[in-house]
Amino acid sequence: MADIIPLTLIVPSYWGRRMGEPFHPEDAVYDHPTPVDAPGTLSRALESIRLLRYPEFRVVVLGAATHPDLEAEAERRLREIVEPFRRYYPLALFTHRQERELKRIMEEKGRSEEAGMLVLRGYSNIRNLCLVAACLSGGEAAVLFDDDQVYEDPHYLEKVAELIGKEVGGRRVCGLAGYYVNPDGHYRLPTTKERVFAEWPAVEAMNRAFDIVEGPDRLTVTPWVFGGNMVIHRTLFTRVAFDPHVPRGEDIDYLINARFFGFDFLLDRTLWIRHLPPPKTAPLWRRFREDLDRFLYTRLKLRTQEPVPGCRRVEVEELDPYPGRFLRDDLEELVFRTCVLMGMEYLSLGDRDGYEESMTNLLRVRDLERFPASPFLWYLDWCRRWEECMRFLSGDEDLHEFMAGLFSD
Repeated sequence: MADIIPLTLIVPSYWGRRMGEPFHPEDAVYDHPTPVDAPGTLSRALESIRLLRYPEFRVVVLGAATHPDLEAEAERRLREIVEPFRRYYPLALFTHRQERELKRIMEEKGRSEEAGMLVLRGYSNIRNLCLVAACLSGGEAAVLFDDDQVYEDPHYLEKVAELIGKEVGGRRVCGLAGYYVNPDGHYRLPTTKERVFAEWPAVEAMNRAFDIVEGPDRLTVTPWVFGGNMVIHRTLFTRVAFDPHVPRGEDIDYLINARFFGFDFLLDRTLWIRHLPPPKTAPLWRRFREDLDRFLYTRLKLRTQEPVPGCRRVEVEELDPYPGRFLRDDLEELVFRTCVLMGMEYLSLGDRDGYEESMTNLLRVRDLERFPASPFLWYLDWCRRWEECMRFLSGDEDLHEFMAGLFSD
């Protein structure tokens, strides 16, 4: 077995409105939040962790509600689900209540600015709290895992420990990427049958990017990573944060951010997880809005790069075929065509609101004032503050005691 290092496995779990209740405009948008009155997928994910043959790991479940009105009920449901698994491995539950307590402790210590960086809402912010959980629980690496997945390889964590933080081929492995295996046993995505995406070549670009899974070497530098199957070493997560301006696709954006600082993510061809996602719940126009915002923002971040000591320039060509396909000059044309098709589809269904929102999406490509003028420089400043936050968290005994208490709460 590889050297034994402490690992923290973090599982974000998203909870939304009761079954049958409509989407609310003020709700945080996640792909498939579990209704608070439904069984959900978390228990299945936690059960699969019991397969893992590794002696030194802890599990933290991050419970996020789509709206403040749902927080108490979501926490009650989460406690019911996680409690039986405490007998099998060290497990902590971190919800909005614990978020407030963590920030209170930090504020009492004069760390209000750092406390303000920690928010349990939105994909990027939640991923940052995953890194905080790994830091406070003593993990040498953060192993990110989602609640719509299951482990089927009992040696998964052994493979992680064999590589993460080690020197391989003259480089230190600080970021590891794995891949998803779909319910049908394949890792490529099925060709989309939705007419609205006839001009949006995401599936084609992603499937070309997945070609590296079939490469000859176990480790390959990758332009993509899945947020539910990525491993981030302490050296990396104490320096590089997720960008809170990114509404979705925060995993690939993190990969790009890591490259700014000279860190590559390496795909491990042996590191796979079964992905069993339930149907998505947010309206199609809303999910597409977050996709177009994501690509517009990341493209602007790349375009506003300038020479900075300690950073290297990242070129779009390094990110081909995905996400590079959506970071070029024709992004506006791709968005325009897709919004028109989506609007026509909504009109054919008699959904005037969906049509109007699709047309609003079309106009968003011209409105970049919602982003910082230079996302690149904004992000570098965010990381400067992140490093200071992680330095404080790493050395504060009270916060480590607070986190330790969650494993026995």
